[in-house]
Amino acid sequence: MDIDSDSPIFIVGCPRSGTTMLRNLLSSHPHLTFPEESHFIPAFYRGYGNPRDEAQARRLAERVLSLQWVSRWGLQLEAQSFADCRSFRELLRRLYEAWARRENKPRWGDKTPDYVTEIPLLVTLFPGARIIHIYRDGRDAALSWIRIRYQPQNVYTAARLWKSFVGSGRQAGAALPRETYLDVCYEKLLEQPRETMQRVCEFIGEPFDEAVLGLSRLKPDPRTGAMERTSSRQEIRPGNRGKWKTQMSPRDRVVFESVAGDLLEALGYETEGRTRRISSPERLGWDLHQGFWWTMRRLRTLHHQPYRWSVLKMIWARARCRFSGA
Repeated sequence: MDIDSDSPIFIVGCPRSGTTMLRNLLSSHPHLTFPEESHFIPAFYRGYGNPRDEAQARRLAERVLSLQWVSRWGLQLEAQSFADCRSFRELLRRLYEAWARRENKPRWGDKTPDYVTEIPLLVTLFPGARIIHIYRDGRDAALSWIRIRYQPQNVYTAARLWKSFVGSGRQAGAALPRETYLDVCYEKLLEQPRETMQRVCEFIGEPFDEAVLGLSRLKPDPRTGAMERTSSRQEIRPGNRGKWKTQMSPRDRVVFESVAGDLLEALGYETEGRTRRISSPERLGWDLHQGFWWTMRRLRTLHHQPYRWSVLKMIWARARCRFSGA
């Protein structure tokens, strides 16, 4: 089976904005497949660059394959099979092609939300890439984000991060050709799934297939831990929007709009027009609150044996980048 690696698809966006749903819809297409989130591409590319010889290529492949979240892809690969790679792009291509063969699909993609801040790097690595940036009302994203304790611990931090992620993606997209970058509104996807997915399929150069209106999920095999595709497909739930109106307190709505109301309006979302000045002591308090709980979460992650070394490898790759000035 021929694998198309010249135009991979990258789904990016602020976390909790529909990236997983869009990936699961596109994974239902007979031509497309996406593994679990990769996370390592920017850090490892900047930290290690292109391998210059066989030894460097093997070591880089070992680092990638040993990451806990990559090992969950369930690929039967040895580092030696990457020994002749002389570019980071080639190493990625072989990794994702192995996943595509496992899924028996001709075209692969990646869904890692945080890559929304790395769009220029993705296009540098893969000039023919298709970047899909999905965005959502930041207040609904914040509700979901804070609830799962993933990154922001308060509404002020959530508003700042949402504005940074979405703003960064839109800024990068504005500098790219129309055939490279596409904005997708999460709410439009819920309201008009067929029309939205037809637009997405046209953008990536694939024929529209009715299958993309159902969600194809990945779940870990309880015996091996490797991700497996479930046979059942679920439909889009159109009501998952506007929850901030009933579930976000008036105080938090004012804080969010005070931080990111301009971007909400630019994207066409309803605003209440109630803002206030957020004082320096308030900002400091929220930042300290965020820093404390972020540190606690990172320590808990390091205490979790399966992920400890993978997290440390990511930290080391970023440190190498800083030390080298890359």
